[in-house]
Amino acid sequence: MNNSPSASEFDALLQLLTAHGYRFTRQFTPRSSYSKSPPPKNLVKAIVLDTETTGTDGSKDRIIELGMVVFEYCPISGQAYRVLETFNELEDPGIHIPPETTKIHGITDDMVCGKKINDVAVQDFISGASLIIAHNAKFDRGFVEARFPFFESKAWACSFAQVPWTEEGLGSAKLEFLAYRYGFHYEGHRASNDCHALLEVLQQELPESGVKAMLRLLENARTKEIKVWALNSPFDSKDALREHGYRWVADRKTWAASIPFALLDEEVEWLRDSVFGGRPFQLELEKIDAMNRFSVRRGEVEVLRY
Repeated sequence: MNNSPSASEFDALLQLLTAHGYRFTRQFTPRSSYSKSPPPKNLVKAIVLDTETTGTDGSKDRIIELGMVVFEYCPISGQAYRVLETFNELEDPGIHIPPETTKIHGITDDMVCGKKINDVAVQDFISGASLIIAHNAKFDRGFVEARFPFFESKAWACSFAQVPWTEEGLGSAKLEFLAYRYGFHYEGHRASNDCHALLEVLQQELPESGVKAMLRLLENARTKEIKVWALNSPFDSKDALREHGYRWVADRKTWAASIPFALLDEEVEWLRDSVFGGRPFQLELEKIDAMNRFSVRRGEVEVLRY
């Protein structure tokens, strides 16, 4: 005798529990499509990328897994359409995978032994994409550009830093938390699983503004910034610089801040009045856009006298 509830009885039970304050999440299944509507003609391709590594130090740690998902989207609305292909390969890093790292992603030395990510396959996979998206692009971009230099020719966006998750009332920008808030759970910390989960999150609406997360990401990725290095700023201006958003860069012994390109003239006047006291000064200006943002590579630099 089958005592399991019917689908309608199960739905009624869920509604009752939800009305009493319970929250439920569904097991996530990767999608092959995100819209049943006819797609517009201006679709472009983007890739969601994730890496698993031996650790967090880009100077000595190595990639052990690369996952990517390529999909079509509308650059005007941020709406995704077809998910075209998934890539996932392991690689032997040539060094021991620390046990504390294996505890995070479950990848062992035996799993990667003798394996190598196919460079040609990776280059072919990303060839038609206009944008690479990672949930911590500062981490992932450094590792993949060191291993696959051809990634340097791609524009990048960071769904962790370039979507205002906390300002929208979500409380955290961690991917597993975002998935929970949007009603699903998944097996995390394996590269392609994280990619599919991130794409699902990016297709949701932000709670406060009602804007699709992918659209907000695209808007912020398109912005151009200038990183301003306040060369030889007076020591007694450090508090003013800090309060204005500048950060001390220890290896260069200089205060620096990134600002929208359109605000450069206003920033120069603030520095003239509040930092350099009307005296002549020099600024190093570094151009930041999606082609070099989150990379260890610097943008185009010029030093100007004011």
